Amino acid sequence: MSQENTKRVLLSLRDVDVKFNVRGRILTAIRHVSLDVYENESLAIVGESGSGKSVLTKTFAGMLDANGFISNGTIIFSDDEISETTVTLNRYNTRLRKDLVAMLNRLSVLERGAAQFNAIAAKKEEIRHAMSLTSEEEEDFARRLKDLDDDIIDRTNYIYTLDRKNAEDAIEIEKTNAKIKAWTEQKAAISAERKALIKSRRQEYSRDAARVSADRQVIASLQAERKACIAAPDEPANPHGLKKAVLERNARIADEILLSIGRYPRRSQVKFIFKLRKAFGLAMSQGLDLTDPELLNKLFEVAVFRVEFREFDEANNLIRGYAILDCAKVKYTKDWQQIRGRRIATVFQDPMTSLNPVVTIGKQIMTVILKHQHCTQAEAKERTFDIMAKVGIPEPEKRFNDYPFQYSGGMRQRIVIAIALSCQPKILICDEPTTALDVTIQAQILELIKDLQKQLGFTTVYITHDLGVVANVAERVAVLYAGQIVELGTVEDIFYDPRHPYTWALLSSLTQLAEKGDDLFSIAGTPPSLYNKIVGDAFAPRNQYAMAIDLKKEPPMFQVSPTHWAKTWLLDPRAPKVDPPQIIQNLHEKMLKSYVNLDNEEA
Repeated sequence: MSQENTKRVLLSLRDVDVKFNVRGRILTAIRHVSLDVYENESLAIVGESGSGKSVLTKTFAGMLDANGFISNGTIIFSDDEISETTVTLNRYNTRLRKDLVAMLNRLSVLERGAAQFNAIAAKKEEIRHAMSLTSEEEEDFARRLKDLDDDIIDRTNYIYTLDRKNAEDAIEIEKTNAKIKAWTEQKAAISAERKALIKSRRQEYSRDAARVSADRQVIASLQAERKACIAAPDEPANPHGLKKAVLERNARIADEILLSIGRYPRRSQVKFIFKLRKAFGLAMSQGLDLTDPELLNKLFEVAVFRVEFREFDEANNLIRGYAILDCAKVKYTKDWQQIRGRRIATVFQDPMTSLNPVVTIGKQIMTVILKHQHCTQAEAKERTFDIMAKVGIPEPEKRFNDYPFQYSGGMRQRIVIAIALSCQPKILICDEPTTALDVTIQAQILELIKDLQKQLGFTTVYITHDLGVVANVAERVAVLYAGQIVELGTVEDIFYDPRHPYTWALLSSLTQLAEKGDDLFSIAGTPPSLYNKIVGDAFAPRNQYAMAIDLKKEPPMFQVSPTHWAKTWLLDPRAPKVDPPQIIQNLHEKMLKSYVNLDNEEA
C-alpha cells in the first residue's frame, strides 16, 4: 500500500507471508502484509501478544527461527551504503571487469536474433499447448487440488487439538481420518484424470503427421533466419558489430556485476558469474530491455542482490553502489552480515539476556564495531567511548571494563542501545525496550532513543502493546491482528480518527480513560488459531459490530485519507454507519483531562 510521503522508502514489504513448521503442523504467523518504512521516521507496530509484531520485524532483520520461512512476497531493502565503501580497480578487478564486458559483448549478438528466438519459443509453446491442457483446464485442476489440500490441512490441524484418550475425541479422530483418506483418494483421482487427458492430447498430436512436419519446417526456417541475423553485424567497425549504446550499456552492467560480487571470495565469484551469464544470455536472446531496473533486479537475483552502479571518482575508483536487496530471497550468510547489525539493529526488552555476563561492557561494544567497521583496535575503543557517552553512561573510560552485573537495569538497557547504534544502522528495531524497566526509567530510555534518533538520523520501529508509549514516540502506527495489518496511519489518525473495531478495542483498553470505580475494559474472546485457515475477517468472532460478510469474506484495505488505511467492511459504502465506542470519542480531551488529574494527585 502506498502513501503520500516525502521521505525516501528504506524498506518495502509487499504481500509477505511468514509460516512456521511446528511439529509437522504449519502455522501462518504473517498474512499478506504490505508496508513501507521511511527514512528517519518513527513507526510503531502494536497489537496483542501473538499478533505477529515481533515475527514481522524478525522477518526483515533475518532473525526468524530455524523452523520459520517466508512463503510469499518481497522485502526490498534499499540503501546506498550497504555495499563495501569502495571497490578499487586494482589489477585483478581491472582484468575481471574487462572479462565481464567481453562476456556481455559476446552475448549481445544474440539480441539481433531476438525476433526469431521469440517466434521459435512461441511455436514450441503452441506445440506444447496442443499436446497439453489449456490454461483454463490447468487452472480448474489446480483449483480442485488446492481446495482438497486446504481441507486436508485444516482437518489435520484439527486432529491435533483432540485428545485420543477421550472417548468422544477418539471417535471424532476416527471420523476425521476417514475423511482425510477419502480426500486423499479424490486428490489421486484428480491427478490421474489430468495425466490421462494430457496423454490423449499427445497421442492426438503425434497422429497428425502433416501438422508435425509443418511445425518442424517452421522451426527449422526460423532457426536458419536467426543464425543469419546474428552473423550480420550492426556496426562492422565495433567489436562484435555492436552499436555504441549497447557497448555502453554492457560496460555499465559489468560495473554492477563487479560491485555485486566484489565482497565474495574468488571461488564464489566464479559461481555467480556463471549463473549471471546464463540469465543475461536468455534475456538477450529474448530481446528484453536491459536498461529496465526491475528486470536487472530479477536477473541479479539468480546469484546475488544487485548493487546499482553510480559512477567513478577522480581516482578511478568505483563509487559505492546503491543496493537493491530482497530480504525474502537472501541466500548467503555474508549478505545478512551486510544488513543485520550494520543496517538494521535490534534492541530487545530484557537487557540481561542480550548481554554476555562474563564479558566486559566495553569489549562487547568493541566486538560489534570491529565486526562491521573497518578500523583499528584503538579507533574501535575511541568509538566505544563516544557511543557510551551518547547513551548517557557517565565517565565511559572508567566504566569500560565493568561487567553487566555492575549496572542497573536502566544502565544495561543503555548499553544494549549503544551496541545497536555502534554501527550507525539505518533502522533501529525496539522490541518492547522498556517492559523490564520501572516507569521512571522507561521514560528516560524512550527519551534517550528519541534524542539519539534526532542526533544520528535513523529510523525507529517500536514493537509494543502499550498505546501510551505509542502516543509519545511514534509518527505512524501499524495495528496488527492475527498476522495482518488491520489499520495503518499517522499517530493522529489512529488515536483521534480510528476506523477498525480492533483499534477501537485497543484504545478502549487505555487505563487513562477509566473512571474511578469502573471496571477496566477488556477485549472479549481470544485471537484465532493461526494453524487453521482463517475465513473472512479474523477479528469478526470478537467484534460486536461484525456483519454477515465479515464471517465469509476477508475485507480489502480501504483508504480513509492519503495517510490512513483500514481493513474493515465498515468502510464499504454499502455498510451501515457505526460510530466508535463512546469511551474513545473526544479522546484528545479525555487524555488531557486524565493527565491533569494525575498531576493534581501527585501535587
